[in-house]
Amino acid sequence: MNESVVLKNLNIKAGEKHLVRELSLNIQEGEIFGLVGESGSGKTLTAKSIINVLPEGLSYTAGEMRIAGRDILKIPKNEKRIHIGKNAGYIPQNTVFYLHPMIKIKNQIADGYMYHMKKSKREALIRASAFLERVGFDNPKNILNFYPWQLSGGMRQRVNIAMALMNDPKVIIADEPTTALDSTVQRQVMELFKEINEELSISILLISHDLGLVRHYSRGLAVMYAGKVVESGRTEEIFKNPKHPYTQLLMKIIPSLKMRKNEPLAEIPGYVQDEERDAEGCLFIKRCPHATDVCAKFAKEHNSDGHYYRCNLE
Repeated sequence: MNESVVLKNLNIKAGEKHLVRELSLNIQEGEIFGLVGESGSGKTLTAKSIINVLPEGLSYTAGEMRIAGRDILKIPKNEKRIHIGKNAGYIPQNTVFYLHPMIKIKNQIADGYMYHMKKSKREALIRASAFLERVGFDNPKNILNFYPWQLSGGMRQRVNIAMALMNDPKVIIADEPTTALDSTVQRQVMELFKEINEELSISILLISHDLGLVRHYSRGLAVMYAGKVVESGRTEEIFKNPKHPYTQLLMKIIPSLKMRKNEPLAEIPGYVQDEERDAEGCLFIKRCPHATDVCAKFAKEHNSDGHYYRCNLE
């Protein structure tokens, strides 16, 4: 099977400070792949490096960064922008800031298609209407004439999904796509992703802090902590046999339907460290219930039948 995205040894820095270190991912063609971890783990920075929109002041290096069959590290800057624009759709977690509040939807959804696919405004709007209908709008022509502030959060997210589909991408990067949506709309959005994946064979990188959601929808999974992947493999295998203590703790805090009313949600004590992410030992050491002295100096890497984890526990 071909791969839609391949990252090898991705490093993201702010000056000399590591934010993401030696990260590798393989997303297969036509699969939903989950990237999970607490806020501050580096998930969004990883996504933005793939589409070459890292915030100012940050830089990245990688051994390989392959998107839809091409290593974008080996092509000129203008060609890189065109290749990414055609082949990678991006759905942000913050619909308020991503859509300009004072520009009509029709102008925002059409521009990228006209630029990358060399099509007319009329062709762009016909296509936009079709995709807006595909993502659940009964009145797409009316939606095109709305401003973003006239739409609810769930409606804006559907517009973002339609925008991401406009150029027939090979992969969609969905960054916390259900944030700030109520549970009913969350399910509708995720079922829509599932339909898009199955019917159009588009790979989806699903970034989330919600391990329960990713379990339900993804086939592959990587768990990030403090800028590094600590465990990865097939979702079913990781949930059946989680190896890294961080993954185990994330699973324990998934809300259960058996929870009593007003029962507080479980949480992992401590916080994701921002400093010293280039340390050779395990970065989870200060929060890990199984940590020993050796973990400060070294973390063993294991890989069995595609199930990878980085921990001194066997």
